[in-house]
Amino acid sequence: MATPEKMPPPIPSPNRPRLLAYVLLLVAVASWGAAWAAARAVYQDVTPFSLVFWRWFSAAVILFPIAARHLRRDLAAALAGWKWMVFFGISGMAAFPMLGYQGLRYTTAINASLLNASLPLFMIPAAWLIRRDTVRRRQLSGLALSLAGSLVIVSAGDPAAIAALALNPGDLLILAAMALWALYTVLLDRRPKMHPLSFTFFGIVVAVAFSAPFYAYDVLSGSTIAVNLRTVSAIGYLALFPSVIAYLCWNHAVPIVGPNASSFFQPLMPVFGTLAAVLVLGEQIHAFQLAGFVLVLAGLLLTARR
Repeated sequence: MATPEKMPPPIPSPNRPRLLAYVLLLVAVASWGAAWAAARAVYQDVTPFSLVFWRWFSAAVILFPIAARHLRRDLAAALAGWKWMVFFGISGMAAFPMLGYQGLRYTTAINASLLNASLPLFMIPAAWLIRRDTVRRRQLSGLALSLAGSLVIVSAGDPAAIAALALNPGDLLILAAMALWALYTVLLDRRPKMHPLSFTFFGIVVAVAFSAPFYAYDVLSGSTIAVNLRTVSAIGYLALFPSVIAYLCWNHAVPIVGPNASSFFQPLMPVFGTLAAVLVLGEQIHAFQLAGFVLVLAGLLLTARR
């Protein structure tokens, strides 16, 4: 009796890593989209500097037991590449949310999440300057549409506001945060070689150290945190999802698909951010915000099309 032939093992799909990266990017964007509503919910109870410090301090407590077995092995790599670790920890982890949370004191959570869709306006030029990633005419047309959408949002649909440069200071702070995030993402391929858990944890340590003097200034100035269920829940959410889970997903996915492709997921952030703002904060959606989002989304779809 003939023995059955042994079937060859299945060949792994070359697209599987990219598909996983897309899923991770979606998780990251969803976490960050809802984070704007969480931060906006407590902006009167917690100062931006205090919120950044306790967000990252809590994230370090959460991540340390998980990353502990990798930290000792990767400590030498972190010390050797300390300049890059300081850059990533300050630009993408500390300064980015500081600017964003400060902006939330002057604008709405919906506006904040919508303005995140403008990331490719910063990402694509930065990727071209630093990595020489090419940009085509179609992508430039998409950028023009996205820029028009961002202008509609920050001007509240009033062309006179653009002509008079009467922009909301909170919107400008959030746009500045987007510029920092673009640099963080474009330069991720230069991070020290170590386990993703170690890279994220060491970056969090830098963020805690950088934000500590600002938090100390708040304390010495008499600012206090209103400790209640809302503030504890908001800080807990910000520490777990946008700080630990989202950064791990983003840091793993960007080197696979590239910074430009990663930035094309940003238009999804307003979907989650607006939904969270409506459900949690009871904010209203205005026609100019929808119009701006449609323009941004159309521009990014045109840019992302292969």
